[in-house]
Amino acid sequence: MDDALSIIDYTPQHKQALEDISLPWLLEYDLLEPVDLEMLADPERFLAGGGRVLLACWEGEIVGMVMLELQGEGLCEALKFGVKEEYRRRGIGHALMRAVIQAARALGQTTLVVTSNHKLKDALRVYEDLGFQYTTYSDKWFQLSDIRMELPL
Repeated sequence: MDDALSIIDYTPQHKQALEDISLPWLLEYDLLEPVDLEMLADPERFLAGGGRVLLACWEGEIVGMVMLELQGEGLCEALKFGVKEEYRRRGIGHALMRAVIQAARALGQTTLVVTSNHKLKDALRVYEDLGFQYTTYSDKWFQLSDIRMELPL
């Protein structure tokens, strides 16, 4: 991993950074839903449920994020994965997803899920690179998601 990059855990002082990272791409791709705003407004709910919120820090600036939600019976989901546009193509997304995979394993999870949209080609490429497999998507939490992928842990 690049010396300029570190992966850290969320603390309340980082709350604004979550919106600064997520809202631009959600708006750019016309994917913003009320549930997104709820998640960004209350990241502590993931922590209270035993999950994590991981942040990518590049030379002291928070530039990426991913939330890990434990859903029971070994199933967990990575949510709100994103990297600020000006920091993309530096390996930050791959580092964040490797960190969330490691965190899920450390928490004893057996399957990590991501749901996404076909428009998010860079994110889908990261998931594919890390071994996620496309699966049938039926129980939609996000109305605008049309892709579900899973990674056995």
